[in-house]
Amino acid sequence: MYNILNEISDLWGFCPFDKVKDNLIECRAKSRLPQDAKTVIVFAFPYLLPEEKYEGLNVSKYAAVEDYHGIVPVKLQQGCDKLKELYPGEEFVCFSDNSPIPEVYACCEAGIGVKGANSLLITEKYGSFVFLGEIVTTLALESERPAAGMCTNCGRCSKACPTGAIENGIINREKCLSHITQKKGELTPEEKELIRKSGCAWGCDICQNVCPLNKNAGTTGIEEFIASSQPEVTLDTEIEGRAFAWRGEKVIKRNLELLEDDNGS
Repeated sequence: MYNILNEISDLWGFCPFDKVKDNLIECRAKSRLPQDAKTVIVFAFPYLLPEEKYEGLNVSKYAAVEDYHGIVPVKLQQGCDKLKELYPGEEFVCFSDNSPIPEVYACCEAGIGVKGANSLLITEKYGSFVFLGEIVTTLALESERPAAGMCTNCGRCSKACPTGAIENGIINREKCLSHITQKKGELTPEEKELIRKSGCAWGCDICQNVCPLNKNAGTTGIEEFIASSQPEVTLDTEIEGRAFAWRGEKVIKRNLELLEDDNGS
């Protein structure tokens, strides 16, 4: 089994389903959960590239690579298929993003990372530069790692946040700059100025960049992310297959035009 899990990702762990069953997220995917679920196998997929790959970066680092929705679910499903062959009497169902599982909490319970004050999972090997996914199974599996807790609460992320969105270990999504860059329609003058000052047309990495637990974060070995690196987005960039494609081209182009206006002023 471990060989199959390592093929999916080199960072995984087991969380008892009982730990999350009372805190499931209401979503359509919830109906796919196995009736007699016993274990959540959690996975972290690193996406950080070597620093030289970020020349001209004007989007969040997670958006500098191919959209993980086209990569992570495939890896998880391939793993499910192999696990079903190995354990034909058990069920294995994978989830990614649209998941009923409280992912960060489950990952902490599985011992693969801690929850940061910015609400992100921070792993020892890859920092917080990871995408998450899980396989829920009827197979009972015991964790080999103790449950993790919180970050060191050094306060650097909350101090660095340009909108003050991180307060007392809780993030205000409406104030988060990443959320603002994803809003449709007309932005307020204040929101436009925030995007101009950030130099980022999609997302925000400020809280991650200042986190001391990210200082020695390892880079990804996932070939799909390495090969698809495109850190600088322009008005001519093809958005299909990118993290910002789901919002449509109007939003990313609006933000790019704001950055161009700032450069030209």
